[in-house]
Amino acid sequence: MGDRRLGGVQEQVPVYFDRQKQRWRYTFNRVIHGQRLRASKLLPAGWTRGRAEAFDRSETARAYAIASGIEREDPLIETAVALYRTHRLAHQRGGQRAERHFAAILPWIHGKTLSQLTDVARAYLDDQRGALAPDTIRVRLAYLKAAARYAWKHHGLTEADPTGRMTIPAGRSREVYLKAADVHRLAAACTDRDTRAIIRIAFYTGLRWISELLPRQPSDLRLNRRQLWLYVGTTKNGSPRMVPVHPAIRRDLRRLPFKRHWRDYYAEFESARKKAGLSHVRMHDLRHSFASAILSQGGNLGHVQAALHHQDAASTKRYSHLYPGELRRIIKKIA
Repeated sequence: MGDRRLGGVQEQVPVYFDRQKQRWRYTFNRVIHGQRLRASKLLPAGWTRGRAEAFDRSETARAYAIASGIEREDPLIETAVALYRTHRLAHQRGGQRAERHFAAILPWIHGKTLSQLTDVARAYLDDQRGALAPDTIRVRLAYLKAAARYAWKHHGLTEADPTGRMTIPAGRSREVYLKAADVHRLAAACTDRDTRAIIRIAFYTGLRWISELLPRQPSDLRLNRRQLWLYVGTTKNGSPRMVPVHPAIRRDLRRLPFKRHWRDYYAEFESARKKAGLSHVRMHDLRHSFASAILSQGGNLGHVQAALHHQDAASTKRYSHLYPGELRRIIKKIA
């Protein structure tokens, strides 16, 4: 089905009715300027023959324009996702999680081009609102946006950023922040000494515990003008990034380096938080708590931004919450 013979040469009919799918299918298989171009697209259900043939005329004209260099090809979203999966996810810790999200959103992006990305994101948001948790929708669209921007920025798949008008619903910031006493209670409930040290170091430095804290080595401890600092790599402009060492974690830092897999430490952390009655706490909340502790001691958002090494002040605002008791005390001070 879909074939015809012209002058002894077999060629696919551009548009035909796919009996198996019960929908019209557009195909393109021609040699233009010595280049073989192939395409196949199942058209939406409910399309009439006239609409399918109009689509054929439009797409065929576009194919000739692309082959002639008049118009640039509009790549598929799936192509961008494939590039992202191959070149980025293979090196990311959350690669398997991202793969599951891409698989779930595949029916919405199948056959769609990057120029349709904004409409695809809006359709997915409308279709899944109420069916999925808002955070799940946001994460999937965020992965889709990351893939499209990566394909544009690193592979030149499009001339302009295809995510420019893409809308992603805002996520809810976690209102979980611990005081130093809570952190020490959490650490005390931990039977593993390394994990106990990681908990305290994460709180008193604000470091991301997997990517920034676990790789640290004893050689990263630097003494400068009698002050102990923890070296955490270099910034984009090549200057060293140093974190001041709080006296409360000097002994904990003697346990560097942490050699086990992060999953082992997280399992110990989960056990400790249950024993301490803090089951709702996540490891990353220690970073939030560090930001709030700075503000509650009289620091400002500039101090928090420098301490957490945020390039965007908007990120700092999401992390920085004052303790409720401190906020009440400050408000009472207003004349």
